[in-house]
Amino acid sequence: MYQAETGYSFEPAEKHKWYDFSGFTSRVEERMPSLDKSLDRYFDQYMESIVQEWELLTEYDLNSMEARLKRITEEIGKLESGHATLKEKAHVLDDSLHALEVRR
Repeated sequence: MYQAETGYSFEPAEKHKWYDFSGFTSRVEERMPSLDKSLDRYFDQYMESIVQEWELLTEYDLNSMEARLKRITEEIGKLESGHATLKEKAHVLDDSLHALEVRR
């Protein structure tokens, strides 16, 4: 037993089991109500209806849209290259038509 300058006596901390609060604080945190836990429970219960009501994207929707965007981008590339080819053919036909009109 030790005696402090105040005159009170106390025993060293190693003799007491209560000085380690790590287990105590985690148990208290599990039992204490918190806004985070309440929100987690709420979202777990109502997530599907929230997604539908707010028209939110799910991962499936996002993946589907990304695949669709890829296909559309590829199709646009094909159409643009086809447009250039058609424009060249139209120019050749226009030149041929102009040559025929000059011969008349």
